[in-house]
Amino acid sequence: MNPDTAPEGAPRPPLALGCGAAALGLAVLALFGVCTVQYLESGANTGKVTLLPFEEYGVGAFEYQPERHFYLVRLDSRTFIALSDLDAANRAALGRRCRVAPIASDDPSLPTLLEQFRSRINPTLAGSTLLLRDDCFGAVYDASGIRLDRDGRNLDRHPVTIDAQGRVVVDVSRRSCSERSGSELFVPVPCRE
Repeated sequence: MNPDTAPEGAPRPPLALGCGAAALGLAVLALFGVCTVQYLESGANTGKVTLLPFEEYGVGAFEYQPERHFYLVRLDSRTFIALSDLDAANRAALGRRCRVAPIASDDPSLPTLLEQFRSRINPTLAGSTLLLRDDCFGAVYDASGIRLDRDGRNLDRHPVTIDAQGRVVVDVSRRSCSERSGSELFVPVPCRE
């Protein structure tokens, strides 16, 4: 019905209602698009965790990320590693699982362990007093994830990159696995689930 030829008193077509509904629909669609882009860029769909800019981590930095179960370690000015907090024995365990954790600096066993494993610690960590221990099976690791108490599986590592904004990005959806074998610190081995 044309409003110019409509008889006086006839109901007007709901033009404003239709335009309002269309505008609301476009706003909802735009909001959905923005949220989708933010979600995809956050890494939530890829397993990538974006952290602080790399300059925020000094050499020797050791930081736990409890929500994604890894330790970020800066070994030197150019090298970051991300260590899984679940070692191979606990990953395979059907019952109780323990996550590796740093041995407290006031733990009375720390000086003895440091002396006992001094020759097995990664040479790039010379002088470090940080050791990790799994309390279920007793495995001991250095801050680079190398197994110290015996030859065997090291802590699994996740790939670390620096994005275009200079932020540290850890891909927790992927792992690289290795083991210590005699004087060889990192012998690649297949990862187990």
